[in-house]
Amino acid sequence: MKTSKRKKIIIRIILIFILLNLLACPIVTKIIYDSMFPRYDNTVVIAPEFKSLVDSRKTYDFKVGKNTLKGYLYNNEDKTALIVLAPGFNASCDEYLPQIKKFSDRGYGVFTFDTTGSCTSEGDSSVGFEQELVDLDEALTFIEGQGKFGYGKIALFGHSRGGYSVCSASLFGHDIDAIVSVGGINSAMEGIMEPAVGLMGNFAYANYPMLYLYQLVLFEKDYVDADAVEAFDKTTIPTLVIHGANDEKIAVDEYSVYSHKDEIEENDTNDEVDYILNSTPGKDGHVDILTDDVLMDKVISFIDESVR
Repeated sequence: MKTSKRKKIIIRIILIFILLNLLACPIVTKIIYDSMFPRYDNTVVIAPEFKSLVDSRKTYDFKVGKNTLKGYLYNNEDKTALIVLAPGFNASCDEYLPQIKKFSDRGYGVFTFDTTGSCTSEGDSSVGFEQELVDLDEALTFIEGQGKFGYGKIALFGHSRGGYSVCSASLFGHDIDAIVSVGGINSAMEGIMEPAVGLMGNFAYANYPMLYLYQLVLFEKDYVDADAVEAFDKTTIPTLVIHGANDEKIAVDEYSVYSHKDEIEENDTNDEVDYILNSTPGKDGHVDILTDDVLMDKVISFIDESVR
């Protein structure tokens, strides 16, 4: 076989290989991405100490796209502030009853909700990290439409995926007086890349453009691009960022809001952001951090100082 003919065959094979990869890449990306965000259903057994709290709450429906989400209002006679609690990924809002009770006992009203594709809310899947930001945006719009249920101020408390969404919520025009983010990621893309890099190493970054484009198919660009650094740079809302020193789900020094601490401080726009790196033994992980009563007292004190 002549050299020139052999080169042409090799070039054709390479081009076919590239074409097949280009065709397969979007399909593989969609399959893997969607598998990360299935529907989550879990029934929480209500402990006796929370029964009266649950029995007295009011249930509200609000729409997010084609889905109806369930929201729950724990009312209080003190109308100083309403705390909007954004739950974590694959979590029922009822899993946060211990925190809700602490807020309620302090005199705050609490509004929380099951996110799209979770528990009592509709949705075939949980869609993506941005979905909770969309859900929180619509929840705040609903609350504002209800006259804040008579409360004067709004504080946000979010954990995990909720910790990401509460940081970025201020970018969407809501009147927010305080923010507490626990174990949150800085941005949705960072949240997507973290498990991908863990599975595939740095090779995962080769698929970054496709992952970004697929998210633009699912969400509006403002939601995809939103991140805590940008939000803190554009607002002066008192914010408390908390992370567990031994968080194995969202590493404190990689994709967390806390890992961007130096960058946030360098921007020097918002000096109202405080940080806690919680290192209490046995209460310094992703979920057990919420069981630290001393830490929760600091959260309540921070909210008190911000809204009272």
